[in-house]
Amino acid sequence: MRIVAFRSPLGSRLGRVDGDLVRPVDGDLEALGFPPASDLQAVIAAGPETWAALERASRGPSATAVPLASLSLDPPLVPAAIICGGANFADHLDETHREQPTHVEFFVKSPTGVVGPHDDVRMDARLSVKYDYEVELAVIIGRAARDVPRERALDHVFGYTIINDVSIRDQQVVPFDPGRFQLRFGEGKSYQDSAPLGPCVVTADELADPSRLALRTWVDGVLRQNNAMTNIIWDVPALISYYSSFMTLVPGLVIACGTPGGPALGSDVELGADPYGRRDGVQRGAYVAPGQIVECEIEGIGRLANRYVMA
Repeated sequence: MRIVAFRSPLGSRLGRVDGDLVRPVDGDLEALGFPPASDLQAVIAAGPETWAALERASRGPSATAVPLASLSLDPPLVPAAIICGGANFADHLDETHREQPTHVEFFVKSPTGVVGPHDDVRMDARLSVKYDYEVELAVIIGRAARDVPRERALDHVFGYTIINDVSIRDQQVVPFDPGRFQLRFGEGKSYQDSAPLGPCVVTADELADPSRLALRTWVDGVLRQNNAMTNIIWDVPALISYYSSFMTLVPGLVIACGTPGGPALGSDVELGADPYGRRDGVQRGAYVAPGQIVECEIEGIGRLANRYVMA
C-alpha cells in the first residue's frame, strides 16, 4: 500500500494511492475506531491487526477517488523520533576526506523539523549561509524493536519514505585549527524545516527489498547525487539491529540511512573537502541559494521537491 497525507478543511487526511488517484480512507479508519483526519503515526502505533484491516478496507468502494495532482500533500507522518546514520556511503567519505569509521555515525534529528514533500524549506541567514541537501532512505519502524538480530530486523519495518536531511554546514563543520574541524551534529542537523519527508509511505509488503533502490538529487534540474542502496556500508537490517542495541525503537520512529556523495559539502574546500571528478553525470556545485528547488528521488517511492526560500 502507498499512503499519503493530504490537506483538507478537516485537517490532514490519509489516502491510499492508486496510480494517479488517491482514495481517502477516513471512513475505513472510523470503522476501525479512529477519528476523522487521523494521522499515520496513530495507525502504526495501533499495531499489525489495524494495518491489515485498513489494507483490506481501503480496497473497497467506500470513498470517491480524487486526482493525486489536485491535492496538497502533508508529510505522510510526523515521526516519534528521527535517528540518523551518517558516514554510510564510501563516495561521501572520500569527498570529505574521512576514513570509514568502525561504527555508523549516530545522531538524532528533531521531528519538529519535518515539513511536507512540496513545502518550502525556510532559510535563516542568522544561522547559516551554507544550506545543503542529502537524499536518504527513511525506514519507518512498525513493531517495537529492542536487541533485534540482523536476520529479523526487517520484520519490524512498517514501510519506507524519503527524507532530505537538510544540513547547515557552517554550523556542523567548524574549523578551529588549520586542517582541523569540530563536528557538531546538533547545530548542523536539527532546526526548523530541516527534514522534508514524503511524498508517500510505501508499506514493507510492497517494497520488500530496500537493498537495491536508486537514490538521486537534482538542484534546479542539475544532477547532484546519484547512487544506490547496493553501495551502502551498513544496510537497513544492520542499522535496525545496531540502533536497537542502544534503545527500544518504537512504532513510528524513523531511521534515516545516510546519504551518498554529491552534497555541496563535498565541494567545499574551506571545510576540508576534495571535490574530485565523477563519471556518473553528477555535477559538483555550490550550496543551495534562495529560490532554488531541491528534488530528492528514491526508486519505488517517489520524489520530494522543496524550494529553499529566505525566511
